[in-house]
This record gives sequence, C-alpha cells and structure tokens, in this order.
Amino acid sequence: MKKIVITIIALVCAGMVLGETTKNPNKAALYSAIFPGGGQLYNHAWWKAGAVVGVQSYLISAAIYNKDKQEDYKKLAENTTDQFQQQIYQSKSKTYRDKFNNDLWWIGITAGLSILDAYVDAHLYNFESEKEKIHLHFSENEIVLQYNF
Repeated sequence: MKKIVITIIALVCAGMVLGETTKNPNKAALYSAIFPGGGQLYNHAWWKAGAVVGVQSYLISAAIYNKDKQEDYKKLAENTTDQFQQQIYQSKSKTYRDKFNNDLWWIGITAGLSILDAYVDAHLYNFESEKEKIHLHFSENEIVLQYNF
C-alpha cells in the first residue's frame, strides 16, 4: 500500500513539473493545499518545497508527540489515587494540550503561507521573460515606453 501511495505522489509531482511554460496560480494553490510543498514543486521552487515539507513534517510530528503525551498524562491522572500526583499529572496533561493546540495553529499558519506563496509564485513564474519585452527609452524631450509582443 505504501509503495502505491508513493508511486501516485511521484507521478502527480512529475506531471506537475513537466511541460508547462506558464503556471496556473489556482492549480499551484490547490497542489499546495493538498500536499505540503506541492505548489512549490509545481512552480519549480525546489528549495522552498524542501523547506515547506521540512517545517510541516516537524510541526505534524510535534503535534502527534504532544497529543500522545497529553493522553498519557491524562490516563495517569485518572488511574492514580494520590491527590498530589493526580494534580501533577493533570498539570502536565494541560501543558501538553496547550502545546498541541499551539502546534495546530502553526500548522495552519504555515500551510496558509505556503498556499499564498505558491499562488504568488505562479503569477510571477514568467516574470523575467515578460520583463524583457518592456523597454523604456529616454531622449532629450520625451520618455518612450515600448512593449514588444
């Protein structure tokens, strides 16, 4: 099953990065929303894609870890009869719940920024080639802006 999922992701990524001379911003945003770094891969922003995957992977793994620790301390608090130990476990459970909630916020923020970055990069994908079509000429009495089609 794992091999099938990896193969599908590889084929989708290969289809995203090959053969397009212009980039569709909506498609870039969609790819970024579906898969962390997907929009950056679509826009050929390899380093950004790696950074997005790394940050999102870290945040997701931290969220999973903090959720597991919260559940562990919650169970310990429920299973102990010592009031003092129960308060300590409940306090630690609350601390890990707060860390988990914080992780969820950061996952959402970084995902949103990744989608926005992919959208903007797709708009600017052909900027260099378009910039070469515009020429600004100065003469003694006039300024001429020329655009070559």
